[in-house]
Amino acid sequence: MNDGYYLATYLHIDPIDHLLDTIVRHDQNMALFYKIGNSIELIHYWELERFSGKKEHHKSFHSVEQAKKTINKLLRPLNLTLNNMQAVWGTPGLNTTEDYHSLRQYDDLSYHSICHLFSSILLDPDKFYNDKIIGFAVDGGPDGVVDETERIHKPYYAGCYVNKGKIELFPVESPGLLWGWAMFYFGIKEGTLMALASASKSKAYYQYSHEIPLLDGSGYFGKENPFEKLYDKINSLTKADEGKLFNYFDPLFTEKENKISMLMKIIQEASFKVMDINIEKVLAHYNINPEETHLSMSGGFTLNCPTNSYLMNKYHFKSFIAPPCVGDSGLSLGTGLYAFYKEIGRISFTFRNAYYGEGNEFCEISTREKYGKFIKSISIPDKEIVVDDIINYPVVWFNGRTEIGPRALGNRSIISDPRSVKMKDELNRIKQREWWRPVAPIVLEEYLEQWFEGAYPSEYMLHTFKIKESMVNYIPAVSHLDESARVQTVNREMNSLIYDVILRFYQKTGIPIICNTSLNDKGEPIINRIDEAINFCLRKGIKVGYFNGNRIEFQNHHKFLHSEPSQRPLTIDDLNSDQKIALWKKANPFNVPKELLTFYKDPLEKVRFLYKYDLKDPDDASRLVNEIGPLKKYRMFVRKDE
Repeated sequence: MNDGYYLATYLHIDPIDHLLDTIVRHDQNMALFYKIGNSIELIHYWELERFSGKKEHHKSFHSVEQAKKTINKLLRPLNLTLNNMQAVWGTPGLNTTEDYHSLRQYDDLSYHSICHLFSSILLDPDKFYNDKIIGFAVDGGPDGVVDETERIHKPYYAGCYVNKGKIELFPVESPGLLWGWAMFYFGIKEGTLMALASASKSKAYYQYSHEIPLLDGSGYFGKENPFEKLYDKINSLTKADEGKLFNYFDPLFTEKENKISMLMKIIQEASFKVMDINIEKVLAHYNINPEETHLSMSGGFTLNCPTNSYLMNKYHFKSFIAPPCVGDSGLSLGTGLYAFYKEIGRISFTFRNAYYGEGNEFCEISTREKYGKFIKSISIPDKEIVVDDIINYPVVWFNGRTEIGPRALGNRSIISDPRSVKMKDELNRIKQREWWRPVAPIVLEEYLEQWFEGAYPSEYMLHTFKIKESMVNYIPAVSHLDESARVQTVNREMNSLIYDVILRFYQKTGIPIICNTSLNDKGEPIINRIDEAINFCLRKGIKVGYFNGNRIEFQNHHKFLHSEPSQRPLTIDDLNSDQKIALWKKANPFNVPKELLTFYKDPLEKVRFLYKYDLKDPDDASRLVNEIGPLKKYRMFVRKDE
């Protein structure tokens, strides 16, 4: 294996999927590595949503040429092109080699899931090669691009046991499927559902019974879904059932919100149960003491902070290992680490922190040229002024390279004073979020245990802790309605600038905590560049923003004429109408009806995974119409609001 640059990609190329806007791979991303001997360095990480402005970016490229052009555009600031890569992995059409994946080594396990596993278990090679780890890749389901058979014949989810570098893999169950089902059923994102579960105090007296193993999608997207039947019962509850079938309707919420919260509480309990089953099987089979073993988690379900904390507090694992990009946005990290491990065996790798994304230098001259009438002053302040700003109003905080993953971790944040619930209300107003949505705290790591029960370091905001009863009234802005908080811990090594700001805030107020929410508007990805952040400040009436240490005080917000977020620099949908017609004819020469292709390509339809057709083959096109056409009327899944 040659030394040099390697590019791992989690992208998708397909003209029909491009034209239909099918979701095949969401949260598309790329990771650039540099290899010298057995030493691997992560150089840069790209999440396409940050460049396209399309949250959870899923748009497929319409051609290999378009994909290569886009990649070279992203590589250009590093003075690199695809020609500088020793190998490209992860996306058919771009791959320069076929020896990077697991299809031969683990032909009975999902490659998608294995990439999730390796994004976490190799995050700290010292633990991988010298300790014991149990790992779980738990998400909604695989994508089936590299491994086209994994959605048909294979369990969706993988787990592993690592004993000093020796690894055994096996299928596991995933609660992520339940949350994915609920997201589609209610049309509400999983994070909002998770927050609503703990926000409302309404609780149904129904119990979860683990009767259908959560190994794949069968049983949970069809007519026999037990949670759909359970919600039918909950939805029929009335005031007359209070105290008998449920406790009461929480007056702070609508009846519908209360009923959804009742079901999501049961799904949260089911999530605990499923992970208990996974862990206890592994502990028993390998005779493991969890206190001598690290817990590794990956896959989108790992964003379920209550479950992570539940598992750590119940089993007392030695540590919790997970990247900040635990969902599909971390798959190019896992693709690369697995490929290096597969080829080299023993690698040296350091994941320094979360800040591997885009940087953007601040230039006072160009900033004044673009936004002169909106700028009252630009200065480089001391920490005292920063703290005064935080106390007075929400402050936009833009620093260095962006964090990777879906959580703002102190480089693309809006920060404020946690001592007033009005700050939470103002942040939710700015972000256009429900009033009950929590705001996360960043806490100095050395003071964590003084403020939170059963707490331990949580550098990537993947854990929820109960605020100590004696401390709740001091930080109401970051307290959920159940007096818990989704915590990020910080030390000086991880992020020296935000650490020093919080330290000065602590010295002035006695509170080693500030509010933190992501720097983005509703439906917008986290902001990448300074122009996007200034646009946000002016649209939202933000008085002060910090940009790589430069303080800008804004004015004349009412004269800013833009009502939408800034245009991001990447356009995937770049074809005009004539080009789209020509592409459609080329990709679908035998005129399979569009509505039938939409059905066939829909990831929620199981039919898609039972057949594979070449649309450019006349016999396959005819078979698709004849065999799939009659099934189109049978929807496998119907969303609640349809």
